Amino acid sequence: MKKWQTCLLGVGSLFCLTACSSKSMTSEQEMKDGMKTEQVSSQRTTKGEAVADFKLTGVDGKTYHLSDYKGKKVYLKFWASWCSICLASLPDADEIAKEAGDEYVVLTVVSPGHKGEMGEADFKKWYQSLDYKNLPVLLDPSGKLLENYGVRSYPTQAFIDSQGKLVKTQPGFMDKDTILQTLKDLT
Repeated sequence: MKKWQTCLLGVGSLFCLTACSSKSMTSEQEMKDGMKTEQVSSQRTTKGEAVADFKLTGVDGKTYHLSDYKGKKVYLKFWASWCSICLASLPDADEIAKEAGDEYVVLTVVSPGHKGEMGEADFKKWYQSLDYKNLPVLLDPSGKLLENYGVRSYPTQAFIDSQGKLVKTQPGFMDKDTILQTLKDLT
């Protein structure tokens, strides 16, 4: 391969990585919305440590507390509406959530106004046009949960064991079988 093609490929790859991890400013109204819909600790979670509880509102209007799932394994998927890999993997996440049962739970998190994501009202309107019946989508308007789990790009998955400890954080695509095997291997 010629040097200029290699250089162009490298610059293109760098651009894609930068776009996937870029931050955007949050509007004043979005910050106000975030204050009434979320409660997230600013503590950074690291592998092997107990995760902090959170309280987030879902697009369905329900309030979700991580502590509600104590004793269950948790698959947390961080994603964005503009991320093609995220969108392509949502059907698998919806199917895994449908099959969940008593052993584990699937929660997905979107951070309106952060890392290029649209505002909360626009996201909710956009999401209503999709047909996912089993997939809880939690809103993190402050972006604190992104920080807590060290999310730098989308999609990123976090796996929490039944004792409430962070076992693994995995950026990038994961297929359904790998997600299910990871959940199975958790204690």
